[in-house]
Amino acid sequence: MGGAVKEVALPDELGFTVTLRQIYEEMRDLTAEVRTLTSELKESRKTDEDHERRLRVVERWMWGLPVSIIAAVAAVIKAFMP
Repeated sequence: MGGAVKEVALPDELGFTVTLRQIYEEMRDLTAEVRTLTSELKESRKTDEDHERRLRVVERWMWGLPVSIIAAVAAVIKAFMP
């Protein structure tokens, strides 16, 4: 349990040897990639939320405009009716 590092290899059943050091290095690289992807995902979610918010603003404007036009036309018609 001291500080000595021991090289241990998996059995050579498939015609090649994989050491624990190689497994460790691959796991370390994989961990770094997962962290990078997690960070990118968070940024992507922020962008998606911003796009969603902008779409909602446009949708409110699109539906609000026809209602405003109808209300204005109705007011003009009412103003000219006896």
